[in-house]
Amino acid sequence: MRATARKRKPFMTLKRWLLLITAFLLLLLTVSFIYFREVQSPEWTAISAAKEQATKAADLTEIEKVHHHIWQKNSWVVEGINQQDEHVYVWLTEKQQPVIMKASEGISEKSLKDDFISKRPLAEIKRIQPGLLDDKTVWEIYYNDGEKPDHYRYDFYRFDDGAFIDSYTLPAKTGP
Repeated sequence: MRATARKRKPFMTLKRWLLLITAFLLLLLTVSFIYFREVQSPEWTAISAAKEQATKAADLTEIEKVHHHIWQKNSWVVEGINQQDEHVYVWLTEKQQPVIMKASEGISEKSLKDDFISKRPLAEIKRIQPGLLDDKTVWEIYYNDGEKPDHYRYDFYRFDDGAFIDSYTLPAKTGP
């Protein structure tokens, strides 16, 4: 006569599988978050330092934007409002004194963009930001010229009057 014992339940039930998968996904999410923070931490620290330095240099009460500009040297441009309620730009570099300019002393981003679009209607602007070129305050426009193959260009304009300074063309893609 054969034994009529019950079959033992499997060790990995559906409930245990779901618990294991959930724990694995939580672990993966936690590791990804820690990795992201570790990678971004130097950038966040540099932004905080630039904000603090600009606030002290120009008596800023409000910071609107922070631009990181890298061309010939590493620089930061902080846009904000000072205690006299004026819109100002502060250019920061490592070994030089901060350069502070009121927005009213230069051409606005909007008027520069409008002038640029009127001269190059096919161009697709990717970015406009203030920066430094040869230790002079400039506006940098990064754009696609609208021609085939795609060419991307950097145009530099003087910050104070919007006069064209120079243009750099990146080579078109030649393959994968």
